[in-house]
Amino acid sequence: MQLRFEPFQVHEVEALARFLAASDWPFHHQVSVDSSWVRGRIEAGHFFGSDARSFWVRGDHEQPLAFGRVFDLNDTTPLFDLRVDAAHRGCGVGTLALRGLTAWLFAEHPEATRLGGYTRIDNLAMQRVFEKCGFLKEAHHRRAWRVEGEGHETRLLDCVGYALLREEYEL
Repeated sequence: MQLRFEPFQVHEVEALARFLAASDWPFHHQVSVDSSWVRGRIEAGHFFGSDARSFWVRGDHEQPLAFGRVFDLNDTTPLFDLRVDAAHRGCGVGTLALRGLTAWLFAEHPEATRLGGYTRIDNLAMQRVFEKCGFLKEAHHRRAWRVEGEGHETRLLDCVGYALLREEYEL
């Protein structure tokens, strides 16, 4: 499978709201989001601006398979967020998307020395994606990932951090 990465544009707010609302995101802080959540994040510069860039990840068709965001671009150690559509999880899209985001970062931001990411301890699929892409586990944070439960109760789970250094990528 070959993926295309198309920069997210401000006029695509409604498309992003539909994409994010169509799936649950069981390993993200908020399992489900709506258009008001997306609009609030747009206004805050969450998806694009001087410190963040976002991309639609598409395959052979126009429907996006995933949405990726690289942020903290003003830092030498940016992070990423990746959301794969529920229907395309477990098909290799996450691995290809992370490879594409990594290539984009290191090509477009020569000052970036590494790319990092975090996931919950129970997200074994994402940990496998990190490993397939050459990222190394660097951290295990105990009770550091907030999970909103029913009735606005918050649980804390462990999370793990992975990173890939530029020189490891360039090997």
